[in-house]
Amino acid sequence: MKVLRTVKKAVKRKQVAVVVDGPNMLRKDLNVDLETVRKIIMDIGRPVISAVVLDRKASEKLVEAVNNAGFKPIISAGKVEVDFTIAAMDAIYMDKIDSLIIVARSAAYLPLIHKAKEKGKEVIVIGTEPGFSIALKKAADKFVSLSESAELPPSEVKSEEEEGYEEEYYTDLEEDEGLEGDSSE
Repeated sequence: MKVLRTVKKAVKRKQVAVVVDGPNMLRKDLNVDLETVRKIIMDIGRPVISAVVLDRKASEKLVEAVNNAGFKPIISAGKVEVDFTIAAMDAIYMDKIDSLIIVARSAAYLPLIHKAKEKGKEVIVIGTEPGFSIALKKAADKFVSLSESAELPPSEVKSEEEEGYEEEYYTDLEEDEGLEGDSSE
């Protein structure tokens, strides 16, 4: 019986919750494909919650695309950030969730990352350039840059240790984003 439990634990996939900042990520100029995002998520674990928070101006076509990609659309009547935070906090307080996956670029979600980690959740951020917050990448346990996903297979989820962060790398990003002199992590 002990062997069976050990095998079950080894086979058990991570239970993940995914929250996507729709207006920030699903913009035509960013060319983010929800199917690509879903493949990356499936490589990480089993999505228990998959939500895309959209603003009230979202087209029916976009809502349909979100549904067709297997995500639950949440239409925000007010600020998207508030509904995003509520969805993420619900996931953080669910015992069955092992990891929180935040699909966003904005450093505004840093407090969510800190709260999730405080509650023992692994945090993975999926984002894209331009404007993928360095602070968001550093605060997360792992991150995926969709800008590089054409070059990397979905299994290339990076952690700080695996990425081998170098000061030069951050200096280049800071210069590109006009963040010179920002030494906060």
